[in-house]
Amino acid sequence: MESKNLIAFGCWISVTVIAVVYMLVFGQTVGDIMYGVFMPIGMLLLFAFFVTIIVVNDNEPKQNK
Repeated sequence: MESKNLIAFGCWISVTVIAVVYMLVFGQTVGDIMYGVFMPIGMLLLFAFFVTIIVVNDNEPKQNK
């Protein structure tokens, strides 16, 4: 695996762990679900998506060996 793929994979794994722990801690009541759980987790997913796009689509020219 290339280092770019490892960076994207690590970002998604860390976002998944953070989201699961956040849901377990703060997802206790139904009234707080929309702004207390979905919004922060949605922002984490958006961040991971942007990191993936930026890292994987890096347009460095490849060197021929």
